[in-house]
Amino acid sequence: MSPLATDAAGAAALALLELDEASVGPFLLSRPFVTAPLLGFALGSPWLGAAVGAVFELLTLTELPLGGCLDLSAPIAAGSAVFLAAGPAALPLEAAFPAGLAAGWAHARVERALRARRAAACRRAEEALAAGRPPRLGAEIAGTIGVQAAAAFALALTVFALGGPALSRLWPLLPDALRAGARTALETAPWLGAGGLAASLWRRA
Repeated sequence: MSPLATDAAGAAALALLELDEASVGPFLLSRPFVTAPLLGFALGSPWLGAAVGAVFELLTLTELPLGGCLDLSAPIAAGSAVFLAAGPAALPLEAAFPAGLAAGWAHARVERALRARRAAACRRAEEALAAGRPPRLGAEIAGTIGVQAAAAFALALTVFALGGPALSRLWPLLPDALRAGARTALETAPWLGAGGLAASLWRRA
């Protein structure tokens, strides 16, 4: 399979898994601890997928100890990080990690626009019912799911097919201090996530 075909297959798989978060389910398929290992297994790196899934699960499960939570799409972030590290781009994990965060951040903004679109569809259904007309629920639901999947696929494919190769060429050219900082951020991330989980459990005790 060519790199582009692999990128497209990975983007399609991630888009389908992401549907569980907003449109279908929830069956927990969109959680990082499921999405990342599945993609890692498909790419021949199940342990990398499991490790990345655990880190992103901790980071997005609750608020961080430094305040607030990460405003990103957890499945897109985790899935992108795994695919960029284990897929055709073969990025170092310390490069794939921030790239995954950026992809998740971008998709969260797209998701907000899609949520507004779904709210408009709900209003149309309510207006049809109030007017005594049968709402076009089947078409509305199918259209919503289709747009959601298409948006996630387009973003993931852009990240995989364009962002991955560009970052693989750029990464070796970056200053050593910047690459070391990215490595430190990756090593610190699980501790931040664990701290957020511990703080959350402490507040509930």
